[in-house]
Amino acid sequence: MATPVTSAVAANVFAKALRNAWASTPLGAPASVSPNAASEGQGWMVTTRVSGVVSGSLTAWFERDGALACATKILGLETVVDDDAVGPVLTGLVSQALTAVETHPDMAGIVLAEPTVQAGTAPRGAQMVGASWTDGPESRFGVLADVSSASATDNASLAADGRLDAVLDVDLPLVVRFGRTVMPLRAVADLSPGSVVDMGRSPDEPVELLVGERLIARGEVVIVGGNYGVRITELTNGRRSTDLETRS
Repeated sequence: MATPVTSAVAANVFAKALRNAWASTPLGAPASVSPNAASEGQGWMVTTRVSGVVSGSLTAWFERDGALACATKILGLETVVDDDAVGPVLTGLVSQALTAVETHPDMAGIVLAEPTVQAGTAPRGAQMVGASWTDGPESRFGVLADVSSASATDNASLAADGRLDAVLDVDLPLVVRFGRTVMPLRAVADLSPGSVVDMGRSPDEPVELLVGERLIARGEVVIVGGNYGVRITELTNGRRSTDLETRS
């Protein structure tokens, strides 16, 4: 049986993934790690939204001075970077960790959004870790998971979104109809080059866009790069088009 995705499980997985993510940076893995480090002062919070079997958020917090020192080393700079340069470094580090979180067996069924970063103090209840490297940088960071079981409505919506994503790239034939008329078979048989067919509509009336037999929009003909195009002027409710349709 799969382990239920609780806040405690998510926090532990996230904390381990974040520690491992340091190894993917130019700093490499920390030479030492100290759990339960004290948090103090300002820093940055990197947060990602969680959906799927649970809903909520994962947050990583980085103490300011340590984050500046680590970002400077990661970017290979001689002078300490300014605050604006830290955000992309931290979101890259967290994104690396989130990839591991999303594929962890204990986190099956979760979906993680792109992380966002903002300044702030350490969130209350975060698991704090101290890390240090042999060439000098030290950092205090922490993780906080706040997730709860998704409702049946949330799960149904996620399943529906998944089904929709599976077909959104399917190509559909789009037909532009300038007019439509009904003719006796004898009149059709008498058609020849030069014959004129009255479509029963004014040239000023909008043309119709159809997918299959579904009328999806109306528009006006334009020229785009020397080719015909249609500028959409009205979206319809996608009803089936019929000969008896009353045009607005």
